Amino acid sequence: MDNEKIIERLRKRDEDALYDLVEEYGPILKGVISRTLSKYPHLWDEAMNDTLLNIWNNIEYFDSSRSSFKNWCAVISKYNSIDLLRKESKYKFTSINESLADDNTDFLSKLEIEEVFSLLDEENKNLFKDIFLKSLSYEEAAKNQGITVNNAYKRVSRTRKFLRNWYGGMYEK
Repeated sequence: MDNEKIIERLRKRDEDALYDLVEEYGPILKGVISRTLSKYPHLWDEAMNDTLLNIWNNIEYFDSSRSSFKNWCAVISKYNSIDLLRKESKYKFTSINESLADDNTDFLSKLEIEEVFSLLDEENKNLFKDIFLKSLSYEEAAKNQGITVNNAYKRVSRTRKFLRNWYGGMYEK
């Protein structure tokens, strides 16, 4: 089916257009979702439903001069999947903190942040672990790293900006 017809029907709030959307782009959406949520297959259906709802609710923001419809839908599915991954990670982080005294597992892998840490140099990785995983203050983390507190704030700020850009797809691994 033609992209323009699906887009036009979605803008006119034709619910049957969603069926055509799933038929045409379902495999792409499922692929993006399954890769992003590979360790959480129980979230795949929720991610697909959220993706379809967001496409339905935001179709008026689609601009063919900026992106193809296929890519626009794939980006929506990617961001929905990341949001679900964040929620799941936050839930798991709470569970890990509650059972940390009893369970001596490697909770970094449970938070699925190895990939993020692999992007950082050793100094920034250690600073992030001290501040965000060990819950040390910036002063304590700076002292551990042998840097000033002001330097710790600047490094964290730069690293956060880098990670936001990386998650936004501006950087390749």
